[in-house]
Amino acid sequence: MLEQHHHLPTFWMLFIWTIAGSFSQLGFAMIGDRAASRWLVWLGPAASCVCLGCLGLFEHPIMLAGLLTVAGMGISSFHPEGATLSGNCWPNARSRAVSIFAMGGFLGQSVGPPSSGWVVTRFNLSALTYGIAIGLLLMFALRVVYRPAHSVKRTHSAVTVSTWSVFSQRPGVMSLLLAAGTVRVIAAAGLPITFAYWLTSLEFNKAEIGWVQSAFLAGFGLGNLLAAIAVRPERERLVLWLIPLFCVPCLLAMPSLTGLALSTAALATGLFLGIAQPVFISYGQQLFPESQRVASSITMGVSWGLGGAIVAGLMDLCGRTKSYELAFVMFAIAVMASSVLCALLPRTSHNSSA
Repeated sequence: MLEQHHHLPTFWMLFIWTIAGSFSQLGFAMIGDRAASRWLVWLGPAASCVCLGCLGLFEHPIMLAGLLTVAGMGISSFHPEGATLSGNCWPNARSRAVSIFAMGGFLGQSVGPPSSGWVVTRFNLSALTYGIAIGLLLMFALRVVYRPAHSVKRTHSAVTVSTWSVFSQRPGVMSLLLAAGTVRVIAAAGLPITFAYWLTSLEFNKAEIGWVQSAFLAGFGLGNLLAAIAVRPERERLVLWLIPLFCVPCLLAMPSLTGLALSTAALATGLFLGIAQPVFISYGQQLFPESQRVASSITMGVSWGLGGAIVAGLMDLCGRTKSYELAFVMFAIAVMASSVLCALLPRTSHNSSA
């Protein structure tokens, strides 16, 4: 619908959204390692809420680019700080804490597709503005309730050395972590978008598409919950490479499925990917404990940016060739490649015996 409203190719909208919402996380992470930045937990989502609610009010491409950029940066500013705060709340069970944090995010996202699909189908894109009031009210409540304990600030020189060491002292590990995260994201970020275009080509309405997307995102959130309950520190490395492989048959079968079977496959795929995702974020923090925000931005931001850019190109190719079935094959290959790369990651202290 954005493509029809703004008369722009999908590729460019996805590219702007991906770059703004992912790569900027690294910059916000470095700022967070240098100075107090907990205010980003509520201000970033508030800015994104306003911009996303205004997507249907303007037709000029420059306005669209500006709204997508600010909204993406608002979301990206939240993630490194939020993930680090969550992990530090439970340092002896960091993966469990990050799993609970991620579960909340994906359960929240699962509400978005069916609700926004219903709104834009019945009232058009401009009706998204009504969500601004709801979002800002929630952000205001979070600002009032949220009272974190004051932490000791790092010195400027210590943070500079710590952040620089992430890139200079262990470039091989960082590159492997980034590569594993990037190919993992291709399926996680690409499936909701692929559902939208593939099911539209099959003449599904927006609300029906939203329910399939919601099943995937709800599965992802449920996977986060299972990770918090069942994944033990000594089994994290095994979970990273083994569990995602279970979704490969689901991905390959999706083009031939419809109705409840398709939603079930989407739910199962989200579940298997969701179990591993918070463990991967926590694993990155354990590999680079001296700069956890930077590590979080790599596993949650830069990797999502690179993976999302690949998804944008893949969607452009599938749209021009009218062969969305190709996307599901590519997602399955990406998941298998990510499992191989995760198996090559070095062990942490919690996984020395795994």
